[in-house]
Amino acid sequence: MNCDVTISQHDWKTLHNTLCELRSIAGDMERSLIKVERIESVIHSFEAALKDAYQQDNDAFDRKHDLFSNVKTEMKLRSIWSIYEIEDFYSDHPWPDATHVVYDEHWGEKDITVPILGPRWVDLWVSADAAIRASGDEHHVFIESFTPIRESSSLRLSTGS
Repeated sequence: MNCDVTISQHDWKTLHNTLCELRSIAGDMERSLIKVERIESVIHSFEAALKDAYQQDNDAFDRKHDLFSNVKTEMKLRSIWSIYEIEDFYSDHPWPDATHVVYDEHWGEKDITVPILGPRWVDLWVSADAAIRASGDEHHVFIESFTPIRESSSLRLSTGS
């Protein structure tokens, strides 16, 4: 989910009634063979009630994708940001004492350590991008998380492909 969605009163009622119907179907399945049409009807009710929520989520994803692309272009980065909870790259990240990004989960042979040059999320992205480039791993370029390393002022970078 890419955003907090709002469900209308009508959709909430539909979801509730559909869930009740699904429970009824489960009970009927214990006693007899169930008709596929009834299950398809319940699926259709769920889809109809969730249509607006899915649209809200898709719209939020598109906005974030555009934001991420703009920051990537502006900062001349190669990596791809995949932490969708972040919407303001110019706000401070939650690790003010972190001084380095450590990248040790890549295809290269040695750990990469890169300094963090500021307190903002964009500064973490720049450091992570530098670490990914230095690793030579051109496959794992999706930045997925930063985890504080115990008894250290460093953050461990995790990436995916």
